Amino acid sequence: MLRRNLSSPTVLQSYTKIIEEGNTGADEHQLKAVAALDTLLTNIVSTPNASSVFAGVDQASPSSVQSSQPSPAQSAASSLFSLFSSSSSSSSSSSSSITSVFNSSPSSLPGVYIHGGVGCGKTFCMNLFQATLSSVLGPDTVQKKHFHEFMLSVHQKMHDFKKKNPGAGDPLPHVINSLMKDGKIICFDEFQVTDVADALILRRLFTGLYDQGCVFVFTSNRKPDDLYLGGLQRDLFVPFIDVLKTRNEIVDMWESDVDYRLVFGQYMAEGVYFLNGEGGDERFEKVWEGVVGGGKVDSMTLRTQGRDVFVLESVEEKGIARFNFWDLCGKSKGAADFLTIGQSFKTIFLFDVPVLEMKDVNVVRRFITLIDALYECECKIVVLAETRPEGIFKVDLEDANCDEAFAFDRTRSRLDEMMSEEWLKRTEGG
Repeated sequence: MLRRNLSSPTVLQSYTKIIEEGNTGADEHQLKAVAALDTLLTNIVSTPNASSVFAGVDQASPSSVQSSQPSPAQSAASSLFSLFSSSSSSSSSSSSSITSVFNSSPSSLPGVYIHGGVGCGKTFCMNLFQATLSSVLGPDTVQKKHFHEFMLSVHQKMHDFKKKNPGAGDPLPHVINSLMKDGKIICFDEFQVTDVADALILRRLFTGLYDQGCVFVFTSNRKPDDLYLGGLQRDLFVPFIDVLKTRNEIVDMWESDVDYRLVFGQYMAEGVYFLNGEGGDERFEKVWEGVVGGGKVDSMTLRTQGRDVFVLESVEEKGIARFNFWDLCGKSKGAADFLTIGQSFKTIFLFDVPVLEMKDVNVVRRFITLIDALYECECKIVVLAETRPEGIFKVDLEDANCDEAFAFDRTRSRLDEMMSEEWLKRTEGG
C-alpha cells in the first residue's frame, strides 16, 4: 500500500515524498491533478478562520479570498512541473480559468473534478488531498464519500424527514443542513449517475450545498458532458452539468495508460479466482472448507433499511459468507443491501458467476454495485466463474451511450486488484 506523509502542508509535498521513497515514479497526469488540488488547498487554507468555517459549525458562507501573489503550493508545483513542459502551459490556463470562476462565485470556492480511466490514480490523488488538508485544518473539516453510498444516505434522509414530518413540505433543505455535520469540504469518489431519482435532484442538492459554502472534489470515469448519457429525462439533468463545469476545475487524466492497481500488486488469481470445470469447482470448495475450518456454518438474516437480506451460508464468528451470484445480482437488491453484506462479513465467496450480455443490463448494474460495495468495505472475495474477469461482460468503450461499459471497466480493474497479493495482505486482518 502506498505510504503518505500526512504532515505535509501541500499535496505536492506528499506526492513528492512518495516518489522519493521509491513507491512510484512521477506521473505527469497525476501532477495535473496534484496542481489543481494544491490550488484548491491554498484557497481553502487562506480563508479567514478556515478551521471553523469549513467545520460546518457556522452556516454562513465562507468569505471570498484572493491573493495576487503565487501561493507556496503553486510555487512548489511549478518546480516539479518543469519536468513536463507540456503540462506547464495547461496549468497556467487552468489557473486563470479557476480565478475567474472564483471571482464570480464568492459564496464558495471552486472545486476540482478529476476524470480518467480506471487505475490512473484519481482516487490516490484525492486521498492525498484529503489527508494533507486534514493535517492542516483538522479531520472535522473534510469528509470523503463513495458516491453510491452518499446518494443512498440522501434518499434515506429525505424518506425519514417525510415520515417524521408529514405535510412539512420539501425535505431537501433539511437534508442539505444535515450533510455538513462532518465538514464542508466533501470528496466524492467514483462520481457516476445512472439512477433517474439521483439525476432529478442533483442540481438542487448541490446548488444548496454550494450556497452553504461547501467545496467539492470529484473523481469520475466520465467527463462532465458524458454523465447520464442516454438516461431517462436527461434534459432535466443537463443544467447540473453546467453547474459542475462552472463550479469546478476540470482535470482530464484520460491520456494516462498505466493501471496502477496492477503495477502495485503481484497477480495472484490462482488463489482466489477459479473457473468452472478443470478442477476449479473442487479448488473453490477446498478454499471454502479451509477458511471455515471447524466453524459452524449457519444461515442468517441481515436487516437493512426495513428489508431483509438472507444469507444462506455463513460463519458469523469468522466473518465469512457464501452467496450464489443470482441470489445477489439476479434479484431486486441495491447498494444498501451490498454495503450491509460488506460491513457484516470480511470474506465473501461468490459462485455461479456467468457471462453477461447487454440484455442482462440490470444484472450487470447490480454486479457493478456489489463489487463497488465490497471494495469500499475492503472485503476479500473468492470467485467461481465461467470466465476471467475481462470476459464476464464485454466492454465496448466506443459505445458512448453505454454507461455500464465504462462502469464495468472499473469493476474489472477492481476485481484484478482484489485478487492481488497486496490486497490480500492489506485485508488479512479480516
